[in-house]
Amino acid sequence: MRIEQEFFDAYVALYRPYINRANSILTAYNLYSSQWLILKDIAKHGTTTLADVSRRRQIEKPTANKVIKHLLELGLIQSEQGEDRRVKNLTMTEDGVHLYDEVRKKMDEMQREVLQDVDREQLEAMITNFEKMKI
Repeated sequence: MRIEQEFFDAYVALYRPYINRANSILTAYNLYSSQWLILKDIAKHGTTTLADVSRRRQIEKPTANKVIKHLLELGLIQSEQGEDRRVKNLTMTEDGVHLYDEVRKKMDEMQREVLQDVDREQLEAMITNFEKMKI
């Protein structure tokens, strides 16, 4: 087997179980990983737009719109008219900030547990190598 194939097989073998474990935490909050990633993006960047979220997360605008609609329905984010009438600014609500903080703690704990046998230098090397990859 080629090393490249082994790498991607190892990646896939890690990815799905990680998403399943994340979803087991998130479902208690009526969220899935795709919704969490967008909520996390809004928390990180503050006031933003659907187009910006879509570009940063590398997802199609209709997909981002569907997820954002769900987050609006849950009252975790709010949408306000921007200066340009075609643009709506997205921000987190107080409930969204509270839920984000609570979930972030649980996700951090799970991630620490998953990575407990990997030292910091190894993690930094993996991050550097992932950033070098071009897709």
